[in-house]
Amino acid sequence: MKRFKWFEILLIVVVLGVHLYAALSQAHNFPNKWFTRDDAFYYFKVAQNITEGHGITFDGINPTNGYHPLWLLVCIPIFALARFDLILPLRILVMVMAGLSAATGVLLYRLGKRTLSEFAGILIASYWTFNMYIHKTITQLGLESGLTIFAMVLFLYLLQSFERKWRTEPVSSKQITVLALAGIFLLFSRLDTVFLVTLIGFWIVFRGSPIRYYLMLDLLIIPSSIIISFFLRLGMPMYFGYSDAMLVMIVLALVLRIPLFYFSGLYRPPRALTLQTTLVRALLAVSASTLVIGGLMLAISPFLYGLPRSALLLDWGLCLMLVIASRVAAYVLKIGPAPEVKSEPLAYFKSNWKRWFATGLPYFSIMGGALGAYMLFNKIVIGAAMPVSGSIKRWWGSLPDRAYGGPANSLSDIFGIAPKGTNQSWQLLTNLANKLSALITSNQPDRMVNQYYFGILAAITLFTLTVFLLNRRRTFRAFYEMGLLPLAIGSEIHVLSYNAMGYAASKEWYWISEMLLIVIIGGLALDILRNRLRHWMPSDRPAKIMAGVLAMYMIFGYSQTIIHRMPYHSDHPNQPYMEVATFLEKNTEPGAIIGMTGGGNVGYFIKGRTIVNMDGLINSPEYFRALKSRRAGLYLQEIGMDYIFSNPDILFQSEPYWHQFDGTQYQIINLYGRKALMYIISGR
Repeated sequence: MKRFKWFEILLIVVVLGVHLYAALSQAHNFPNKWFTRDDAFYYFKVAQNITEGHGITFDGINPTNGYHPLWLLVCIPIFALARFDLILPLRILVMVMAGLSAATGVLLYRLGKRTLSEFAGILIASYWTFNMYIHKTITQLGLESGLTIFAMVLFLYLLQSFERKWRTEPVSSKQITVLALAGIFLLFSRLDTVFLVTLIGFWIVFRGSPIRYYLMLDLLIIPSSIIISFFLRLGMPMYFGYSDAMLVMIVLALVLRIPLFYFSGLYRPPRALTLQTTLVRALLAVSASTLVIGGLMLAISPFLYGLPRSALLLDWGLCLMLVIASRVAAYVLKIGPAPEVKSEPLAYFKSNWKRWFATGLPYFSIMGGALGAYMLFNKIVIGAAMPVSGSIKRWWGSLPDRAYGGPANSLSDIFGIAPKGTNQSWQLLTNLANKLSALITSNQPDRMVNQYYFGILAAITLFTLTVFLLNRRRTFRAFYEMGLLPLAIGSEIHVLSYNAMGYAASKEWYWISEMLLIVIIGGLALDILRNRLRHWMPSDRPAKIMAGVLAMYMIFGYSQTIIHRMPYHSDHPNQPYMEVATFLEKNTEPGAIIGMTGGGNVGYFIKGRTIVNMDGLINSPEYFRALKSRRAGLYLQEIGMDYIFSNPDILFQSEPYWHQFDGTQYQIINLYGRKALMYIISGR
């Protein structure tokens, strides 16, 4: 207990105590007030089926891999208890999520305290743990996000320890192995963290060199330039029709430009070259790489859907502008370590490649081996190397008419900063900008609201950068010790991997690293402002008291909200856990196979019937192939489906179901809200 500070003890007691109150509340609360998203029950039902010997399946018929593996492993022992009581595993899961939330809060406090101050640590941990939007998105839903954020913060905490040691102590293989294992833990908690895990690998390999900074920036600059060029040339919706060509061009550009930039001297310390020399070399490197990329793209263009040639010229201009801007900023701000590194790129490479290789080989071989083993297992057992749910959502984005929404529809949407829509990736920031613009522009047209929104967004960004410049030393230390640069670049690449490639139906819990980055940067900015006021408050005590008061205020709201959400009494004591499940039980015979879109919570609570997921997110790769070939209706009948429970308008008039059930004869048995229960009479 001596290792725990008063704030850590308070945080743990409050989080576990409040969640224990929730876990013991009335049973009806759990499916209706706590685990309110269908996606969580996909995990719960698959885990239950595994423990009962039915295999890795949601419906007991189709094998599936539409989940992130580590969270499913956590759920398996918990939902082994579902055979005795369906609510008991949900009560236990509330406490598991509480434990992850408390552990994440403690690590964030230590992360902030060690690099910044106790004031910053308390603010960062309090806001993350007790903010109700974050709690609802990360902890309450029962999804993998709670485990992912714990794994992410743990990874950053270990990286912080590594950053503090490698300058004074030799790096051991044990340190690299520990970081690689932490990376695997993060990767398997949520597979799209692969970008962050990879970038941190580069961050570790190129320690002590300006390469680590410039490489991070170029890994964002190069794809962003191409994405913007294609968008400016094509606009919406034509942009997504050329996404394959764009992706090929991004890969070629990364492979060609990064080595060329290095050997052109663009990765040397900021003041190793004059500014004029740097600008000339940037012009030559970008121009040469563009000529090679353009030639290769023209050569392979017959094998692609098409190539907008003017996008090559746009990319040249944009990439050149961004590369020059990044180098000028580094020159002016003197960003980057190791000013003593003055050797030419080739000589520097020859003297350091063995050290880089010795670090990179164990890290990336452990990471690659684990990911390869996972993909091989999926391919052999399930039939698809990666989760089918992601493939289906990318396919949805290519469809002209969609029941589940579509991909990004503007450039701001692609970068995750649109004022509205499901692709808002930087939610804590965009929500604030939306609220402020709504206050200013009440009763004004949407065009004016959007203008104010982007103005406020720019003002917040400019203000934060100005605060950082007030104490550049503290800012730079936070960015390298806390891994904020790879976290920031990895987060935006993560956003682009969804929004720029036509992914549909993204969810708020996808954007975990983006939320974490905003919270830490907010804590850093406030800590710098507190430091600037030291001549008024030379003692740290007032700041700690202020942080403690803010923490107590947030704790009060957090506790009250959860307590009110999870009462111990019920106005309808005999009410079923899910009325829709009872409806289906009354209108179908025992043993019936019922197809429905979604269906996670119904599949978990229904008795004596089987729910088959029709959208495919927790179905098999074979079913996905049937969907793409317009054979889903036939496939479902072949596995013995007796009923369909769906909104008829969606089922027969919208993608992805349009023409899937042509020739199917059915009889409407009963209605439930806007959905109809239909009995299948005959197929094609």
